[in-house]
Amino acid sequence: MSHPLPADSATRPGVPVELAALERGAGPVVTLIHGGIFHSGPTWARQIGPLATEGYRVLAVDRRGYGRSPDARAPAGERISVALQAADVWHTLDLREAPASHLVGISYGALVALEAALARPEACTSLTLIEPGLLAWLADDADYGPWLQRWRELEARGASGAPLEEWLGEFLSLIDPQMARDLAPGSPAYGILERALPHEWEEESASTYQPDPEALAALGVPTLIVTGADSEPAPHAIAELMAERIAGATQAEIEGAGHALQAEQPDAFNRLLLGFLALQA
Repeated sequence: MSHPLPADSATRPGVPVELAALERGAGPVVTLIHGGIFHSGPTWARQIGPLATEGYRVLAVDRRGYGRSPDARAPAGERISVALQAADVWHTLDLREAPASHLVGISYGALVALEAALARPEACTSLTLIEPGLLAWLADDADYGPWLQRWRELEARGASGAPLEEWLGEFLSLIDPQMARDLAPGSPAYGILERALPHEWEEESASTYQPDPEALAALGVPTLIVTGADSEPAPHAIAELMAERIAGATQAEIEGAGHALQAEQPDAFNRLLLGFLALQA
C-alpha cells in the first residue's frame, strides 16, 4: 500500500511533516530511511518484498523533499536539521499507528535513523546503520582531516551551483569510486541524481552533524553497523568509531559491495538484516 500526501499538505519551517511512504506487509514495523540521492523506491527495491514476506510491516519513507514527500524548506539562511528529519519519521509513524519500529538507514538516512533512536529510544526496537555518513567524527583525525577538508570544498562547490562535471565525480569517489562510475553523466540514474542534489543543500551537512555524545553512550538500543568491503577507508573508520561509542553494537561487512551495498549484494544484506531483526523478537 502506498500513502501519497495531499497536494495541499501544509508545511511550516521547524515543524515535523508527514512523509510519504511505501507500506507493505503486517507484523513488527521496520522503517527504511534512504540516503541523499535516491528516494525509497529505488533505494529499497530489493528489501521491501523480502521483509514483508518474512512477517514485517515495512514503511519505506521518503525524506522531506524526496520522492512524494512535501518539499518543506528551512528558513532563509538555515538548513533542515537531522533532528527535524528524525522528528518527521516519528510523526509519520505516529500517524500510521506504529508505536515502535526497527529503524534502518543508509548513508545520510543512517544519520536520521540514529537521531530518531536517540530522540525516542523506548520506541526504537533496533537500529541498523548502513555506511553511516557521520563525517564530522573524522575532523580531528590526522589521517582523514585532509579527506574531510576536500569533501567540504567539493560540497561547497556543489551548493554554489557549479556544473556537476566540475566536482561530482571526485565528490562521490571520496566514498566509493564505483558509485561515481555508476552515476556518471549518461548513466540510467543520472537524471534522478540531478533532481535530488538540490535537496542536499537544503539539509544539515553530513560533514557538520554530530549526535549528542552523552545520549549516544546511553542509547541501549540493539545496533547493527554495516559497511561495504569495497568502500573507501573513511566509511570504515566511521563505522569503527560508531561501534566503539554505541554500547553492544555489532559490526558487519558485505563482500563485493560498496556504499550502496543493499542494492549491490541484496541477498547477502537481506540475510544479515533478517538475522539481526530475528534476534530482537
